[in-house]
Amino acid sequence: MILPRSLVLKLLPLLFLITFLTTCVDSSKTAENNIVALGAAIASTQENIVYPENAKIVDVTAPEYGARPNDSQDDTEAIQKALSKFPAGSRVIYLPNGVYNISNSLYWPKGKRGRSDYKRTVLQGQSKEGVIIQLQDNSPNFQNSNQPRPVISTGFDPDLNPKSEDFKASKVAQRFGNSVRNLTINIGNKNPGAEGLNFAANNQGAVRSVKIISPDRQGTTGLALTHGEIGPLLVEDVEIVGFDHGIRTNNVLNSVTLQNITVREQNRAGIYNGGQVMSLEGFSSFNSVPAIINGRNPNKDKDPGSMLTLVNAKLTGSGRAKNTSAIASAGFIYARNVVTSGYSGVFSSNARKAAKSINKAAIDEFTSRPILSKFASPQNSLQLPIKQFPKLAWDDPKTWVSVEKFGATPKDKKDDTDAFQAAIDSGATTVLVPNGRFTINGSLKLRGQVQRFVSTGGGFEGNGEIVADNGKQPTLIVENFSVGYNSKLKWKNVANRTVVYRSITHLDLESEGSGDLFIDDAVMGKLRFLNPAQHIWARQLNLESGSETNLVNNGATLWILGLKTERGKTKIETTNGGFTELLGGFIYATSKQNPQEPLFRIVNASASFAGVAEAFFDKDTYQIWVEETRTNSTKMLKRDEIPARTTANGQAMVLYTGFDKRP
Repeated sequence: MILPRSLVLKLLPLLFLITFLTTCVDSSKTAENNIVALGAAIASTQENIVYPENAKIVDVTAPEYGARPNDSQDDTEAIQKALSKFPAGSRVIYLPNGVYNISNSLYWPKGKRGRSDYKRTVLQGQSKEGVIIQLQDNSPNFQNSNQPRPVISTGFDPDLNPKSEDFKASKVAQRFGNSVRNLTINIGNKNPGAEGLNFAANNQGAVRSVKIISPDRQGTTGLALTHGEIGPLLVEDVEIVGFDHGIRTNNVLNSVTLQNITVREQNRAGIYNGGQVMSLEGFSSFNSVPAIINGRNPNKDKDPGSMLTLVNAKLTGSGRAKNTSAIASAGFIYARNVVTSGYSGVFSSNARKAAKSINKAAIDEFTSRPILSKFASPQNSLQLPIKQFPKLAWDDPKTWVSVEKFGATPKDKKDDTDAFQAAIDSGATTVLVPNGRFTINGSLKLRGQVQRFVSTGGGFEGNGEIVADNGKQPTLIVENFSVGYNSKLKWKNVANRTVVYRSITHLDLESEGSGDLFIDDAVMGKLRFLNPAQHIWARQLNLESGSETNLVNNGATLWILGLKTERGKTKIETTNGGFTELLGGFIYATSKQNPQEPLFRIVNASASFAGVAEAFFDKDTYQIWVEETRTNSTKMLKRDEIPARTTANGQAMVLYTGFDKRP
């Protein structure tokens, strides 16, 4: 059979990718990896993230930087130059498709200590399968497994003196807005001391659509979440092949949220959770070692109080896995819909006062500590339906419009509302807000043909509002924005269509819409869900207001994966027959608490809270964890009724159920 020339040209990138990946694996894995590579390449043909010329991104292949993919020459210096140019500049560092050869670590810009160091930088590839950052084989700096060195580091310069003040400062939770998206990291062969990606972000930041590969299965960790105070952050659609550990954490602060994760062929564990509050939904592991180790062994070391919330997992064991459990734990666990094969059982634990083992191959729902309730409630979680977050193929960049074309000017402090509205009403489906700070004092309506309202580092100030309204497109995605800290600008949703808010700092949102609502990787002071007909799915929410109740669910149906809080006040209030399910939460009590105000409030509504753990250091924290009212009767769950979390001075609530009916 002779293929048409046009089809051959379309298939060339896939053939190149398959050939490249085949040369990176040992012969025993070639057939399997060819199938995986072909399937992934075909599945990713619509992932093609390309920006228009006026987007103000930093293209590493531009003459100023000089990276040249696919030429087998070292691109380390060129990519690092692009990364270092704009410390804390809210810049997108962009890599077009191709193989980029490197010989040393790439790291985020140093900037000034405590002000602009290691923050507000995005490394963006054109596509996960098409952009490959390739470390040279047997690289001298990556040989010592006792001193791991990251191929990419978002939180520190690996060459800093660990005793220096700069290095100490890099561990503080100030690495806001960092992301790595749509690319592959390959650590090459014979690099036993390599970490694929050491990722640090705080409040808002994400690893999205990334593959991390060790072709000879050496290397310490694929995704290391280990440098100082980590999170809150989001990891989604990530695959890790090889390494001693696929994913590793080692700190009690500040929580990590993960969804749609695959790990395979690790040497020690698929995931090692060394202290974090980890919320994980959609997990696949293919290993001869434990899929998850949750916490250190308390008989050998102090248990750091690791809290794992695991929902929808398939754990496939092979070889020596038959002699071990799929999940080994010394911490707290809430698990639901976990299926295993090839292991001796699902779960084993040596944690104090916890369930010890589950030898069967699957569990519907499991809690390592007793379920808590104040009223008669089902002894399981609310189990709301889980809907995947929408994704749209990117428009041809030639069809985008920039708000600057219609007169919007950053940093002049003049109202840009009319210019923005003209761009939105122009008929374009993608409206771009380039890098810079714009002022919105009026009511800006996202309507008409717009389906993507996106920034490349743009942000807002002002006292107006941005309203997600009805439009001609069924889905509207709003992504990559920040609002000035002292700004009074508000976000509103009145749409009857699907709306997505993604990667936004200071998303104070009021929603009266009836369409499906999705929120992820966002920090805000307050959220208000006011329409009982609305369904909301949220992940990696960071609620930080101390002035009023942070989140009010007035009758809607709300599902949350991964919550982090700061300051006082009630964090979630569910009323008017609403439904709220929380899967994983980190409560960081950082200011004075009113002892009469509960952490969670349920008023004639339904809620369940799973995997909630606390940290506080000032001896002033929540005394009431749940206040539940049914009709005219109110009962409270006090902190002394909840198991202690050994470190961080906190408590750990594995599951609270407060409902008598489901939606």
